[in-house]
Amino acid sequence: MTLEALRAFLFGVAIAAPVGPIALLLIHTGLNHRLSAALWAALGVALADLTYAVLALAAGSGLVRLLHVHQGAFRLASSGALILLGLWLATRALREPAARAATAPERTRHASGLIQLYLLTLANPLTILLFAAFSGQMPACGGVAAVVSGSLCLFLGSLAVQTGYASFGAALRRWVATPSTVRKINAMSGIAIAAFGAWGLGSATGA
Repeated sequence: MTLEALRAFLFGVAIAAPVGPIALLLIHTGLNHRLSAALWAALGVALADLTYAVLALAAGSGLVRLLHVHQGAFRLASSGALILLGLWLATRALREPAARAATAPERTRHASGLIQLYLLTLANPLTILLFAAFSGQMPACGGVAAVVSGSLCLFLGSLAVQTGYASFGAALRRWVATPSTVRKINAMSGIAIAAFGAWGLGSATGA
């Protein structure tokens, strides 16, 4: 692995590592659905990072700065979505019958989870801010081979971390002793996701 490829890989890890609403959603998916569904959701998040990587490496840091300029609109839309999603998850968890919580993990369509997490990550202002902050460290090369290599390395770094979050959520279900605990974790994760949205909304309206 070349130095530039290693830097791109570590950049992908750095983007994925912070625990934010996307990480909480991956853990929530692993806790409530089958591991395969959580892994597909993790792939969706990593593909969103890959999308930004291709754009940033192909167009240079100018495009990232453009996204940074318009991050207010992204933040308003995504923050509102996170608030609604978080409140919905928390409400559903609190209203869920104990008998249902005790059953096996729910089935969900893999493609649906992948697309949902992909779109949420694209609109997540934290993702845009991270790409803007680290854009100066990314190798801005015009060659197709360099763009493909750097983007794939970043994708692999992101995917490694996202897979870890998804797997942790799936493992958490085996550690949790009672259905009521599952409900409480679901409710807390929903509240935390809504809190991230509220923080983003406050930052956007206060800017």
